[in-house]
Amino acid sequence: RRAAGAVMPAPAAAVLVGLFIAASAPGGAVADKDTHEYKPGEPLVVWTDKVGPYNNPQETYKYDALGLCELEGDDIHVEQADLSIGEALGGHELYSSPRLEIKFGVEAQRRRVCSMVLSAEKAESLAAKINENYWYQLFIDDLPIWAFVGEHSKFSVDVSRFSRLLQNRNRSGDASDAQSGAPPVPKHLKGKPLPRIYTHRHFTLFWNGNQVIEVDMEPSDPWPVYTGAPLNFTYSAVWYATNKDFESRTNRYLDPTFFEHKVHWFSIVNSFMLCLFLCAVVAIILMKTLKKDFTRYAASEADELESLDGGDESGWKQVNGDVFRRPDHLAIFTVLYASGVHMACTIFSVLMFSMVNSYYAQRGATATSFVISYLVTVLAGGYEGGRIFRMFGGQHWKRTMVYQCLFLPGIGYGGFMLINTTAIMYRATMTVPFKTIMVIIVLFLVLCVPLHLAGTMLGRRAAAERSFPCRVHHLKRPIPTKHWLFTPAMIVTAGLVPFGCLFIEMYFILSAVWSHNKIYYVYGFMFAILLLLCLVIVCVSITCTYVLLNAEDYRWQWQSFLCCSSTAVYVFLYTIHYFFNSTQMSGFLQTVYYFVTSFNFCVGLGLFCGSLGFAGASKFVFLIYSNIKAE
Repeated sequence: RRAAGAVMPAPAAAVLVGLFIAASAPGGAVADKDTHEYKPGEPLVVWTDKVGPYNNPQETYKYDALGLCELEGDDIHVEQADLSIGEALGGHELYSSPRLEIKFGVEAQRRRVCSMVLSAEKAESLAAKINENYWYQLFIDDLPIWAFVGEHSKFSVDVSRFSRLLQNRNRSGDASDAQSGAPPVPKHLKGKPLPRIYTHRHFTLFWNGNQVIEVDMEPSDPWPVYTGAPLNFTYSAVWYATNKDFESRTNRYLDPTFFEHKVHWFSIVNSFMLCLFLCAVVAIILMKTLKKDFTRYAASEADELESLDGGDESGWKQVNGDVFRRPDHLAIFTVLYASGVHMACTIFSVLMFSMVNSYYAQRGATATSFVISYLVTVLAGGYEGGRIFRMFGGQHWKRTMVYQCLFLPGIGYGGFMLINTTAIMYRATMTVPFKTIMVIIVLFLVLCVPLHLAGTMLGRRAAAERSFPCRVHHLKRPIPTKHWLFTPAMIVTAGLVPFGCLFIEMYFILSAVWSHNKIYYVYGFMFAILLLLCLVIVCVSITCTYVLLNAEDYRWQWQSFLCCSSTAVYVFLYTIHYFFNSTQMSGFLQTVYYFVTSFNFCVGLGLFCGSLGFAGASKFVFLIYSNIKAE
């Protein structure tokens, strides 16, 4: 059984520059701890990570929550590993297991780990965990190992048979330090099905030169769990040579039959065809309809007098004096748009680094790179926020700048507090350490705030050097009455189109995030889908804006944003469908984590799509109104 974890931890950084380099540098890892190179006979540290029910991937607890004797006792020193930001956010808790003595290139016959007798409380707890399919994760040289704690069966198990087996072992000396005899089996347990815990772990390791290439572990020797049951834990290790190179050692954890399935290719073809169709629609609007409008609107006065149609102007040309009017609630709109630009830059940065560095092979690297990219790309969000706010003549720009800087962190903080509080109540590993929280806050204050201020000032300066193609009239033009369903129907329909481009890829993403045995590694697929999604959103935004302006409604700013951001609503509905139909998650902790995370993801996606839609519509509006003669 193999883990669905990452393999090489992202390097922790002591300073901001070091953090950024660690997030963007090619995937290194720490072993020997630093070089992943060992001498014959040199010990390898076995790191215990977390345990939890199989159906709830994020409901995880410390390894010692099993209550076993492996990490207990005054005769051993258990070491706790230092975690990077990404590892801490991912819920990792790494503790060494000194009793598992594995040395490089040295085989180990069956050796004793520890022995214990289950009390009534521990037997009940352990039986419940096995019945819930608890799994645990180990790391050797940053390579993950994943196995179940035990097994349970519907068939009857005669416990007295296991008792006799233990007595035979003791007499044969196979487990010389075990107890001299098994306690009598309670009569009410004889012949009843009982959960069984694996008491032996067989490690199979592969080496090439002086480096570890593969690690496998097969649990065996199941023993029934009941009050007074004697548990004698053992392990063994064998080594084999291999010709596989170190750089490709993580490929065995990937699942190409799933992620490179023909359905995944179909999603790209589907998105590409949808993109071509929408591009054709936009091309028709620009090349035919607008071309005729421009030709007639640019006609000379003599031509206008000769033409009887010159006075029949209607549609988008009639609102040239209002199309660049300040949108309602400009401060709110600017905060949403700037946050969306910030998210877009962050997403593209993480994707680019992921394709170059193979973040799937680094434990916690994706989360670390996201934090660093978010802190750095705040400059772009501040720039666009300051530019748009000044371009439309907004007041109190300093207050709006503060809102922009705090909006996304505020949403993330609300979700984080809900998840973290729940995790604290359950004593789960998803509880983020106070040290990690303080590091993120310091990075935000030291890096994010100054960059956002600098971006806002640059944006305001850029807006001062640009003017609208058409003069804004002092009096507002009356907007013709439309059917009350016109605007909601446009928003609902427009959001459905980009979702059609995205929903197949969403299945693969959700399958990787909410399962143990799948690692998302096809970042090229995601990048291609994202580019096609951007084109679809821009085309949808331009089409909706043209329809709205033709109805002589000049409130295109909010409409273009909402039409595209409504895609996130469909994605959230899809995550609800996925939760109830494609997973077996249960329990308050896992449910809270799933829906809070999904909500935050959809908020970010909505801001990303909405800001992109407004940017596309803005370019379109500036283009068409810069080519007409306004009176």
